Amino acid sequence: MTPQGLLLAFKRRWRPALLIGAPAAIVAIVLAWFVLPAHFTAFSLLRVAAVEPRLVFKTVEDNGDFQTYLKTQMAMIKSRFVLNAALRRPGVGELSIVRQQKYPVEWLEKVLVIDTYNSPEILRLSIAGDEPQELATLVNAVKDAYLEEVVLAERKQRIARLADLERIYQDTEKKVRQREERIASLAKQLGSGDSKALTIKQQMALEYIAQLRREHSKLRFELMRAQVGGTVSTGLGTLPGGKNGKGGDDDSLLPEGEEVDPRVAVAQRRIAQLKQLIARYELQVVDQKHPSPVAYRDELAQLQQALQGKPANKDSKDGEKSKDGEEVVLSRVEILKKQEQLLREELEKYSQTVRDIGTSSYELEMMKNEVEQVAKISEKVGAEMEALRIELQSPTRVTLLQEAEVPQLRDMSRKKSLAGVAGVGGFGLVLLAMAVIEFHTRRITDPQDISQTLALDLLGTLPAMPTTGWKFWSQPKAGRLAIWNNALIESVDSIRSILLHGEEGLQRQVLLVASANSGEGKTTFACQLAGSLARAGRKTVLVDFDLRRPRVHELMQTSLELGLSELLSDHLQIDTVVHRTNEPNLDVIPAGRVNDDALHAIARDGADTLFRQLRKDYEFVIVDSSPILYVADGGAIGRNVDGAILAIRSHISRMPVVAVACERLEMLGIKIIGGVMVGVRSSVGGYGYSYDYQYGKMERAEA
Repeated sequence: MTPQGLLLAFKRRWRPALLIGAPAAIVAIVLAWFVLPAHFTAFSLLRVAAVEPRLVFKTVEDNGDFQTYLKTQMAMIKSRFVLNAALRRPGVGELSIVRQQKYPVEWLEKVLVIDTYNSPEILRLSIAGDEPQELATLVNAVKDAYLEEVVLAERKQRIARLADLERIYQDTEKKVRQREERIASLAKQLGSGDSKALTIKQQMALEYIAQLRREHSKLRFELMRAQVGGTVSTGLGTLPGGKNGKGGDDDSLLPEGEEVDPRVAVAQRRIAQLKQLIARYELQVVDQKHPSPVAYRDELAQLQQALQGKPANKDSKDGEKSKDGEEVVLSRVEILKKQEQLLREELEKYSQTVRDIGTSSYELEMMKNEVEQVAKISEKVGAEMEALRIELQSPTRVTLLQEAEVPQLRDMSRKKSLAGVAGVGGFGLVLLAMAVIEFHTRRITDPQDISQTLALDLLGTLPAMPTTGWKFWSQPKAGRLAIWNNALIESVDSIRSILLHGEEGLQRQVLLVASANSGEGKTTFACQLAGSLARAGRKTVLVDFDLRRPRVHELMQTSLELGLSELLSDHLQIDTVVHRTNEPNLDVIPAGRVNDDALHAIARDGADTLFRQLRKDYEFVIVDSSPILYVADGGAIGRNVDGAILAIRSHISRMPVVAVACERLEMLGIKIIGGVMVGVRSSVGGYGYSYDYQYGKMERAEA
């Protein structure tokens, strides 16, 4: 069953379907009008804004589709916790319409109707019933419960979200302050917070360490040489290395050839080193109050004062005193040892400084990156927090437009709409039932059904007689009848060509034209086929074997008297029952007046003697038989025919009935040559002929 098949079935039965469907629709409307009650309807209106109301800012809560939000709110109104809250409100549980229900929540969920009211932004909450006062109370209870449990709850959630944002913002700000304090402490410790400056400082310290290591190596070498060569005498001696001492890089500071106190030489060397360090510090953009350059300046001042004869520190000692108060000059080895100890301490000090600078600068850089990231998060959280704090003052997205009022009139619109639906439904059911019943009759509508479903050879199609539209009781015009007659002749001639040029050696002299049921066009086709064979120059006789309902004499315009019945019952000569026609090569044997003797003769031998004589006298014998399924005459004469052609009328013949007729012919041993479809219109499957253009010209010519 397909829509196309149902449509074709309805086209075949549309008149009775309309005649039955119209009264059925009226009856359904009347019954629905008197059966369905008209209720009171109480409703409340809510507005759901399509866009979230905002004062200034947009927050992350703005993201969302309006239709999704609207459907969510409609579902929330009918949710169980809202309905339970509505039923718990004062006075609602005592309502009679609520007390009558065994399960109030399920009942309220069923009767509560939520829909849009003239606009997608307006929701209507309505309940229909027979108690107007109680209906209004119940609707308002549901509305209030929704506003409190859902709408205000959403606002509370936003307030809670603001509190969470404030807590997160405070935590992030605390982290930023802690890390900034640590950065300041490290910068103060290192003398700078600039990573480039710290890198330069580290490089300078590394260079100075390298210089100290060279000086330390030289000093250790001098110390070893002095230990091997012995000690120096007390008093002034020459400096180790240099021009006088054959070593040292700062001998140029002393007068040439002059012997200097070793302590003076060491002090001068240290002064030169301190000046170089201070100069390098001053070249950098470094805090000048850093402990290292301050210590270097203090040490430089002390050494310079000592060289000028001023005591640098009352606690410092350049030598040892004897018991009588005179200074004892240290030996060369002891001086070198003291110098080596000072250089080693300096080297360890600066090595530790380099390590501290490297570790602290890495830590400083990491903390700066971390502070930057946390500051960005804090800024974003702070902006969202401030925006949400302001937008909390904006109105809610769902607002109340109208409270539910006590309805004064019954709602007739619902009754009218239901009555209309009942009428349309009754009318449609009748049409559908008629189409389904007609479809299950399996009427043949398409010539392809003959070849594909029945597995018969389709010899051809005969066009249907034209109609005049809705005036089905009037006769078609002569011009249209002439066109149809020409199309019919051409169709029959094409079938004749197939029969004349069939398989070689296959005898088709006596042809039986049969049908499964009456009214399927077999007689019309038999007359047309006989006339077509006669026009082709073939001597043809048409025999009417449908004795119970003969029609050949009417179509061929001959007399019914002296026909086949008289021939078989009275044993007349064939020439006495043969009627001549206007067609030179066509004769007709009408049915005659049927009697029992003729029927018995057909049942006895199938008119064997008659068929033998007709084979001798004519080239073709066309036999119009009675319907195969209801009369036995066709099967009785089937033994004397060469083949049968089955007439099938479009939209009339039924598939199962035609299939049974085919089986009946096969059981009787009658070969089925093929089928011919009668009454095919040009709009069905592309078959038939269309002469609208020629017909239009003919009508204009007649006018």
